[in-house]
Amino acid sequence: MATSTDRDGNPGGNPKRPAHRPSRRADVIDAATRLFAMRGLETVTVADIADEAGMTPAAVYYHFPSKIDILLEAMRSFSDALVAELAGRVTDASTGNGSTGGLLTGLLGWLDERRPAATVYFVTSSGTNLAAEALRRATRVELMDLLTRAVHATAPPQRRIQSAEAGVMATGLLSLLETAAASWLAEDAILEGLGQRRFLRETASLAERITGT
Repeated sequence: MATSTDRDGNPGGNPKRPAHRPSRRADVIDAATRLFAMRGLETVTVADIADEAGMTPAAVYYHFPSKIDILLEAMRSFSDALVAELAGRVTDASTGNGSTGGLLTGLLGWLDERRPAATVYFVTSSGTNLAAEALRRATRVELMDLLTRAVHATAPPQRRIQSAEAGVMATGLLSLLETAAASWLAEDAILEGLGQRRFLRETASLAERITGT
């Protein structure tokens, strides 16, 4: 008995499944990040993101329900990378290869290499969305833990730092990191007035004053 085939020659007469549509989520995130960094969240539309990514708005919506979801995904990706980078630097510091000042200024250099994503995280997304702020708060908890470890790692061998004291120092370092990052990325009047080299020196000096190293 002959086996039935469909018009494409497939046995059983069953139509071929449509080819799996390749994901372009990364393209959408990259395009949106560039636009959010330049223009902020409010003025960017899904149509703008689609045009930047070389896609249709329908294709963007296929991957993300809204531009807020794109923002949150971009921020999650960046915050994960930031935490991982700081963790690596704290590990290096624990072997005697760094100071709190060098740790923070090194992070500013790392941010510079990821300027669009860093600008979105530290500057243009600030205060725009409750979900974004919740994500930032969760990331701060992880950064605080790492900075507390950094305080202990960079302390002179003869100095004993109590947990509460280290926590206060870490809070100061986190505030300095966030403030310095915003100035650095926005290239604001403070950075312009000091110049990059002096800005980095002053940031390092203040970090070391906070920790007494």
